[in-house]
Amino acid sequence: MPSAIDVFREQREAADQVHERLTEISQLVGQLRQQVNALAMNEELRKVLREERDWLTSAQLVVSQVRSFRLEEMTRFWPGVLRRWALALVFALAAAGVAGASYARVTKPYAAEIAALRSRVGFADFVEQRMLTMTPVEKRQFDTLMKWNLPSRLGPNPSGRTSGKPTPYPRNHDREEDSKQRK
Repeated sequence: MPSAIDVFREQREAADQVHERLTEISQLVGQLRQQVNALAMNEELRKVLREERDWLTSAQLVVSQVRSFRLEEMTRFWPGVLRRWALALVFALAAAGVAGASYARVTKPYAAEIAALRSRVGFADFVEQRMLTMTPVEKRQFDTLMKWNLPSRLGPNPSGRTSGKPTPYPRNHDREEDSKQRK
Protein backbone atom coordinates (compact mmCIF):
# COMPACT_ATOMS: atom_id res chain seq x y z
CA MET A 1 0.00 0.00 0.00
CA PRO A 2 1.38 3.24 -0.88
CA SER A 3 1.98 5.74 1.76
CA ALA A 4 0.40 9.14 1.97
CA ILE A 5 3.62 10.75 0.84
CA ASP A 6 3.62 8.62 -2.30
CA VAL A 7 0.04 9.56 -3.00
CA PHE A 8 0.89 13.21 -2.40
CA ARG A 9 3.85 12.98 -4.78
CA GLU A 10 1.72 11.37 -7.47
CA GLN A 11 -0.89 14.10 -7.05
CA ARG A 12 1.81 16.73 -7.24
CA GLU A 13 3.24 15.20 -10.44
CA ALA A 14 -0.25 15.05 -11.93
CA ALA A 15 -0.83 18.66 -10.94
CA ASP A 16 2.50 19.63 -12.48
CA GLN A 17 1.56 17.86 -15.72
CA VAL A 18 -1.82 19.60 -15.74
CA HIS A 19 -0.05 22.90 -15.04
CA GLU A 20 2.36 22.33 -17.93
CA ARG A 21 -0.48 21.43 -20.18
CA LEU A 22 -2.45 24.54 -19.16
CA THR A 23 0.55 26.75 -19.80
CA GLU A 24 0.94 25.23 -23.27
CA ILE A 25 -2.76 25.84 -23.99
CA SER A 26 -2.59 29.41 -22.68
CA GLN A 27 0.42 30.03 -24.90
CA LEU A 28 -1.53 28.66 -27.90
CA VAL A 29 -4.58 30.78 -27.04
CA GLY A 30 -2.31 33.80 -26.76
CA GLN A 31 -0.83 33.08 -30.18
CA LEU A 32 -4.35 32.66 -31.61
CA ARG A 33 -5.39 35.99 -30.11
CA GLN A 34 -2.41 37.66 -31.65
CA GLN A 35 -3.28 36.18 -35.06
CA VAL A 36 -6.93 37.14 -34.71
CA ASN A 37 -6.01 40.62 -33.65
CA ALA A 38 -3.58 40.82 -36.55
CA LEU A 39 -6.35 39.80 -38.89
CA ALA A 40 -8.87 42.08 -37.24
CA MET A 41 -6.46 44.96 -37.40
CA ASN A 42 -5.87 44.34 -41.10
CA GLU A 43 -7.32 47.45 -42.79
CA GLU A 44 -7.85 45.76 -46.15
CA LEU A 45 -9.91 43.02 -44.53
CA ARG A 46 -11.99 45.59 -42.70
CA LYS A 47 -12.53 47.49 -45.94
CA VAL A 48 -13.68 44.32 -47.73
CA LEU A 49 -16.02 43.51 -44.83
CA ARG A 50 -17.53 47.02 -44.96
CA GLU A 51 -18.03 46.74 -48.74
CA GLU A 52 -19.66 43.35 -48.37
CA ARG A 53 -21.97 44.76 -45.70
CA ASP A 54 -22.89 47.65 -48.05
CA TRP A 55 -23.48 45.24 -50.93
CA LEU A 56 -25.65 43.07 -48.71
CA THR A 57 -27.68 46.10 -47.62
CA SER A 58 -28.17 47.27 -51.21
CA ALA A 59 -29.05 43.71 -52.29
CA GLN A 60 -31.68 43.52 -49.56
CA LEU A 61 -33.07 46.86 -50.70
CA VAL A 62 -33.23 45.69 -54.33
CA VAL A 63 -34.91 42.42 -53.33
CA SER A 64 -37.54 44.27 -51.29
CA GLN A 65 -38.17 46.68 -54.19
CA VAL A 66 -38.52 43.79 -56.65
CA ARG A 67 -40.95 42.06 -54.30
CA SER A 68 -43.07 45.18 -53.97
CA PHE A 69 -42.92 45.71 -57.75
CA ARG A 70 -44.04 42.12 -58.41
CA LEU A 71 -46.91 42.47 -55.94
CA GLU A 72 -47.99 45.71 -57.58
CA GLU A 73 -47.67 44.14 -61.02
CA MET A 74 -49.84 41.20 -59.99
CA THR A 75 -52.53 43.54 -58.70
CA ARG A 76 -52.49 45.45 -61.99
CA PHE A 77 -52.21 42.42 -64.30
CA TRP A 78 -55.75 40.97 -64.24
CA PRO A 79 -57.65 44.25 -64.55
CA GLY A 80 -55.58 45.10 -67.64
CA VAL A 81 -56.22 41.69 -69.14
CA LEU A 82 -59.92 41.98 -68.43
CA ARG A 83 -60.05 45.45 -70.02
CA ARG A 84 -58.32 44.19 -73.17
CA TRP A 85 -60.68 41.21 -73.49
CA ALA A 86 -63.71 43.39 -72.83
CA LEU A 87 -62.56 45.77 -75.57
CA ALA A 88 -62.06 42.85 -77.96
CA LEU A 89 -65.50 41.48 -77.08
CA VAL A 90 -67.15 44.86 -77.63
CA PHE A 91 -65.38 45.21 -80.98
CA ALA A 92 -66.45 41.71 -82.05
CA LEU A 93 -70.06 42.35 -81.04
CA ALA A 94 -70.06 45.71 -82.81
CA ALA A 95 -68.61 44.15 -85.97
CA ALA A 96 -71.23 41.39 -85.87
CA GLY A 97 -74.00 43.94 -85.34
CA VAL A 98 -72.78 46.11 -88.21
CA ALA A 99 -72.48 43.07 -90.47
CA GLY A 100 -76.01 41.93 -89.56
CA ALA A 101 -77.46 45.41 -90.05
CA SER A 102 -75.78 45.86 -93.41
CA TYR A 103 -76.94 42.40 -94.52
CA ALA A 104 -80.49 43.22 -93.45
CA ARG A 105 -80.35 46.58 -95.21
CA VAL A 106 -79.09 45.02 -98.43
CA THR A 107 -81.52 42.11 -98.45
CA LYS A 108 -84.65 43.92 -97.21
CA PRO A 109 -85.60 45.51 -100.57
CA TYR A 110 -85.34 42.16 -102.25
CA ALA A 111 -87.43 40.27 -99.69
CA ALA A 112 -90.76 41.71 -100.95
CA GLU A 113 -89.73 41.17 -104.55
CA ILE A 114 -88.74 37.57 -103.83
CA ALA A 115 -92.08 36.92 -102.09
CA ALA A 116 -93.97 38.35 -105.09
CA LEU A 117 -91.87 36.34 -107.50
CA ARG A 118 -92.47 33.18 -105.51
CA SER A 119 -96.23 33.62 -105.78
CA ARG A 120 -95.92 34.31 -109.52
CA VAL A 121 -93.69 31.28 -110.01
CA GLY A 122 -96.19 29.17 -108.09
CA PHE A 123 -98.97 30.41 -110.34
CA ALA A 124 -96.83 29.88 -113.47
CA ASP A 125 -96.04 26.33 -112.35
CA PHE A 126 -99.73 25.68 -111.85
CA VAL A 127 -100.57 27.09 -115.31
CA GLU A 128 -97.76 25.09 -116.90
CA GLN A 129 -98.90 21.90 -115.22
CA ARG A 130 -102.45 22.56 -116.32
CA MET A 131 -101.37 23.30 -119.89
CA LEU A 132 -99.43 20.05 -120.05
CA THR A 133 -102.47 18.07 -118.98
CA MET A 134 -104.90 19.83 -121.39
CA THR A 135 -106.61 17.96 -124.10
CA PRO A 136 -106.46 19.38 -127.63
CA VAL A 137 -109.98 20.79 -127.30
CA GLU A 138 -109.07 22.53 -124.05
CA LYS A 139 -105.95 23.92 -125.70
CA ARG A 140 -107.99 25.44 -128.51
CA GLN A 141 -110.38 26.98 -126.01
CA PHE A 142 -107.46 28.33 -124.04
CA ASP A 143 -105.85 29.82 -127.14
CA THR A 144 -109.15 31.47 -128.05
CA LEU A 145 -109.50 32.92 -124.60
CA MET A 146 -105.96 34.23 -124.69
CA LYS A 147 -106.59 35.63 -128.18
CA TRP A 148 -103.61 33.93 -129.65
CA ASN A 149 -103.68 33.28 -133.30
CA LEU A 150 -101.58 30.19 -133.43
CA PRO A 151 -100.14 29.29 -136.78
CA SER A 152 -99.96 25.69 -137.65
CA ARG A 153 -97.29 23.72 -135.88
CA LEU A 154 -95.11 23.65 -138.96
CA GLY A 155 -95.94 27.16 -140.15
CA PRO A 156 -93.71 30.25 -140.27
CA ASN A 157 -91.77 31.26 -137.19
CA PRO A 158 -93.39 34.32 -135.52
CA SER A 159 -90.37 35.01 -133.30
CA GLY A 160 -88.27 35.85 -136.35
CA ARG A 161 -85.85 32.98 -136.03
CA THR A 162 -84.52 31.63 -139.25
CA SER A 163 -84.20 28.05 -138.12
CA GLY A 164 -86.61 25.55 -139.55
CA LYS A 165 -87.68 24.36 -136.12
CA PRO A 166 -91.34 25.02 -135.30
CA THR A 167 -92.26 27.07 -132.24
CA PRO A 168 -95.17 25.85 -130.18
CA TYR A 169 -96.46 29.27 -129.06
CA PRO A 170 -95.77 32.82 -130.22
CA ARG A 171 -94.19 35.33 -127.86
CA ASN A 172 -96.66 37.00 -125.58
CA HIS A 173 -96.34 40.71 -126.34
CA ASP A 174 -98.75 41.67 -123.56
CA ARG A 175 -96.43 40.23 -120.90
CA GLU A 176 -93.44 42.13 -122.29
CA GLU A 177 -95.38 45.39 -122.22
CA ASP A 178 -96.52 44.72 -118.62
CA SER A 179 -92.97 44.06 -117.47
CA LYS A 180 -91.72 47.26 -119.19
CA GLN A 181 -94.43 49.31 -117.44
CA ARG A 182 -93.47 47.91 -114.03
CA LYS A 183 -89.85 48.94 -114.44
